[in-house]
Amino acid sequence: MGKFEAEIAEYVGNYTRRHGYPPTVEELIRTFGILTILTMLFYIFNLYKIGMIRNSLFFGTSDLQLIPLKTDRY
Repeated sequence: MGKFEAEIAEYVGNYTRRHGYPPTVEELIRTFGILTILTMLFYIFNLYKIGMIRNSLFFGTSDLQLIPLKTDRY
C-alpha cells in the first residue's frame, strides 16, 4: 500500500468514527484535491484489492467502509 492510499484509508476511518457514516467519493476528491473521479476510484480500487476498503455499491459514490486490520501484537 502506498502512502497516498494509507492517507485515504486513515481519513475514511477517522471520518466514519466522527460522523457515524463514511465519506462519499466526492468528499474524498474535495479533501485530497484530486482532479477526476477516475483517479480517486483508482486509489479506492487499490485499497479494495488489498482488502482495506469495502464498498456495497461496488465503487459507487457512497458507503465506503474501512475494514479493520488484524495484527499479531502481543
